[in-house]
Amino acid sequence: MHKKKKARFAASLAALSLTGTLVAGCSNDGDSKETAPASGEASAQAGQTASSPVPVSLIQPDLGRVWKNDNPVTAELEKKTNVKLNVTMFPNNDFNNKYNVLAASDDIPDISRLGSFDYQKYVDQGLFLELSEYVDKFGPNLKQAIKPELWELTKYKGKQYVIPYENQAGKEVPVVRADWLESLGLKMPANLDEFEAMLKAFTFDDPDKNGKNDTYGLGSANTYAESFMPIFGAYGIAPGFIGGSTPMASYAKDDKITPVAVSPEYKAALEYIKKLWDGKVVDPELFTIKPDQAQQKLAQGKIGYFNAWWSIAPQQLMQQLKMKEIVPNAKWEPISPGIAGPEGKSGMYSFGTVGAALAISAKVKNPEAAIKFLDYLATDEGWELSHYGIKGTHYTSVTEPRTPEGQKAFDEKWLDPLSQLVSRGDLTGKASAATTDPVQIENNRFIDAASKYTLYQDAFYGIPLTEEEQTYGPDVAKYEEEMLIKFVTGTEPLSKWDEYVETWKKKGGKTILDAKIKSYNELKSAQAAAGI
Repeated sequence: MHKKKKARFAASLAALSLTGTLVAGCSNDGDSKETAPASGEASAQAGQTASSPVPVSLIQPDLGRVWKNDNPVTAELEKKTNVKLNVTMFPNNDFNNKYNVLAASDDIPDISRLGSFDYQKYVDQGLFLELSEYVDKFGPNLKQAIKPELWELTKYKGKQYVIPYENQAGKEVPVVRADWLESLGLKMPANLDEFEAMLKAFTFDDPDKNGKNDTYGLGSANTYAESFMPIFGAYGIAPGFIGGSTPMASYAKDDKITPVAVSPEYKAALEYIKKLWDGKVVDPELFTIKPDQAQQKLAQGKIGYFNAWWSIAPQQLMQQLKMKEIVPNAKWEPISPGIAGPEGKSGMYSFGTVGAALAISAKVKNPEAAIKFLDYLATDEGWELSHYGIKGTHYTSVTEPRTPEGQKAFDEKWLDPLSQLVSRGDLTGKASAATTDPVQIENNRFIDAASKYTLYQDAFYGIPLTEEEQTYGPDVAKYEEEMLIKFVTGTEPLSKWDEYVETWKKKGGKTILDAKIKSYNELKSAQAAAGI
């Protein structure tokens, strides 16, 4: 790697005040001498050669994991693929901000794992390599494992800059303390009225029977917006990523597309949420508490309901935070089939069929090595290794419980940090359905629940970012979040709704909407119009 380039990347990392392992943004100047492996041949794909391992750098969100430099699983993956990995992981909730800094420096690692369509805002900067030729030549297992429609969906201006990660569209689950329901003689809430009554009982009727007024009905595990999601769903909408860098999602009806954040359904949902806030059944720290602190509060038995990623309850709270040791009777149960609203609607946000995307730096020195490494992860052998660890050490079978050593590694969060790079839904499904592992069986309850909700998909899902969205999006998104909090807490009355909508338009919301609709119509050969 050139000294000047190395210095630039080191400076970028230092500016981010990173902790843990920090890596160079590119691999060395050596050329790979390997040839493309035959499809499905894991041994050939391993790419064993007499040459020295090729450095490959990678950046990704931590995804609830930690990086361990002496991870034996990583060492085995490196051995199988003849690479030397340098991995940087940023916290999930700050990944985009930190990645933006690196992207601005034009000095990114070889492989970047990004959120589903986040790559679109970087492609025109020339950051990423066009992959069609390399995947055709060095990625036979990737091509076989990933559905054709996903490759097509993730093209940008007709070119393939990323390797898509297929994901289950339903990923989040509203859950309640089932033991509290039993303690208070309540049934699982089926509609908004029953939901409100449950939250009141969880807050004021001493559900844990400790004689103290120390519980709240509604809390969070990551962000406040997630816990509101089933409420919005009861009104037939899904805002999506409130507080992100782009405005909330939109919905299509009768050939008109309306942004959720300025819709009448959204206003009605805010009125309901404000009623909960005013009734003091919501954790007063909801809008300020950090995710790790929120999860600690849940594990300590102070909150009766939250909504978040399916894995939070069975894994983060019960396994990693040892909630059973703190609250022996604790039992989390998914709300099923959902919380119905005034018109009988219920549902959750659809995360779409693309869960993430892998991009390769345009400045990568060994694109073959990067693609071959990822292609190995798409084989049966590579996928199993990255997910479960070393056979005989960390597990004996994907359908059996982990070994004590494997469970310890999993609990310490370092076993499988590379398991979310390449998807093999077929293998995941088979292992999950056939498992006798009580831990996986418990996980399946929440995974299955997440997959069964009605899902509301953003009308603009998969539509590339527009110039207007990049220009005005951050300010509009920030305004949406600020006003949501003000409306709910009463800092601003909902009687100012019309004023809010007009300000939203002036800040660039209407400009973004018009540009997105234009792009939508062009790509889908449609004739949609704005709903506002």
